Amino acid sequence: MRGLPRSLAIGRTAGLVAVGAGLILGADHLPASINVAPAASPRTVTRALADPVTRTVSICPGPEALGVGGLKDSAAQTVAVMAAAAPVASLPPGFTPGKGKGSLTVSGLPPGGVWGAPVTLRGQVVSARLSEARSAMVTGSGELAPGTVATQWSWIATGDARRFVTSACMPAAASSWLIAGGAAPGRLEHLVLSNPGANPVTVDVRVFGAGGPARSPNGQGVVVAGHGRTVILLDAIAAAEASPVVHVIARGGKVAAVLSDSWLDGLVPRGGDDAAPVTGPAREQVIAGVPIDGRASLRVAVPGDSEAVVQSRVLTPRGPRPLQANAVTRVGPGSTRDIDLGALPPGVYGVQVRSDVPVVAGVMVDSRRTPSGPSDLAWAAASAPIRTLAGMALPASSVTGFAQRLNLVATTGPATVRVTTVRPNGGVSTKQVVIAADSVSMVSLKGPSSGGAQSVWVTPLSGVVRAGVLTAVTDAAGSMLSLTPLTDLILTATPSPLRQLRD
Repeated sequence: MRGLPRSLAIGRTAGLVAVGAGLILGADHLPASINVAPAASPRTVTRALADPVTRTVSICPGPEALGVGGLKDSAAQTVAVMAAAAPVASLPPGFTPGKGKGSLTVSGLPPGGVWGAPVTLRGQVVSARLSEARSAMVTGSGELAPGTVATQWSWIATGDARRFVTSACMPAAASSWLIAGGAAPGRLEHLVLSNPGANPVTVDVRVFGAGGPARSPNGQGVVVAGHGRTVILLDAIAAAEASPVVHVIARGGKVAAVLSDSWLDGLVPRGGDDAAPVTGPAREQVIAGVPIDGRASLRVAVPGDSEAVVQSRVLTPRGPRPLQANAVTRVGPGSTRDIDLGALPPGVYGVQVRSDVPVVAGVMVDSRRTPSGPSDLAWAAASAPIRTLAGMALPASSVTGFAQRLNLVATTGPATVRVTTVRPNGGVSTKQVVIAADSVSMVSLKGPSSGGAQSVWVTPLSGVVRAGVLTAVTDAAGSMLSLTPLTDLILTATPSPLRQLRD
């Protein structure tokens, strides 16, 4: 019997703050593992060949536990949203964002009101707080449309719902893959579906599990009203599934999908996190910058009707390292499998998955100071290489020591990126970072409250690179953390806006 939703409330407490994920491995290079997927070719500087986009829309899920169909909200929940447009210094070589005025706004979905004062300058942050059963729609227009990012976050410091959660706000899509959740008592998954379009959209929710796809009519033909929001519990589709992977398919339009995973183990809060869509099925998947210090697992799903031979390894600051017991694993067609990563020495890793058939993948980190004490969990999604520009508006806190870090992963060969940060006073800093082949590199980001970055931007200059941001805080009860992968931003009005030019 699964648990019931628990009350959620924003809390703030001061305490000793430390980031346990700041470890750097000293592992030696080990022999390369079997290559069962074609490698991507390195890339060099890109230049724009299309007109800048003049309107972009990203959707934040809002309070994830509010608005479940058929249930009355029994608790309060508040989340914060921050959005920004990329500073000029971060834009790819040759790209200009257009001329004239622009704005960046946050409004409700369903409609009603505009939260926070709109911004009209690149690099400035617009922020809002939501405590209703609504999503937030972040709209960039005119000159501020290209390269817009938004982040939703919440921090609950005490009580049953203790956790730190971040979620990258994403454009709506016709197909979304989400990895999170489990079947332990007291564990709940809220699937938030938001429709920014004017017409209703019909959604089919398919759940893959360890024994194959869930055989349930529930989740089929879910109608999300125009400019509307629908929240469903995954229990209605696959209540007993220990390793769920969710595929959301929209018909007649697009929806933004987020899967919220929360866990109350009896009386012990085990935390929670939001899972944004992972990159679609592919023969290679890479999860950037995963801090491991104890319990962690890699979840792989095979959407097709053929068994997968899956090879997994981790990438460290000193190069690749194969997993010892689970380097090669077979995963049945239409099914999922969790691969234990807890035996790895404490450190920061990229996780690379290669398969002979397309798969999707994500990693869960379970941060526990003691077995019986409170903990937090974080999901890190596989992401595609950054082709043009990626970024994140960073959560802000007045708590001393609130910390963030950018994790970079290069595959195939070495990579070079330009990292741009914007401070609360508008100051912009840039630095060039070189990542060795099949390795990870880390850049510390001091929180806005300490005069550090309020947004971070990654511009690829050469090679194949992925990135993610770790946000973490530790109080007397232990660490809370969240991981946010960075994805390519919309810059131009065409689907394939940039052409790769070699030196």
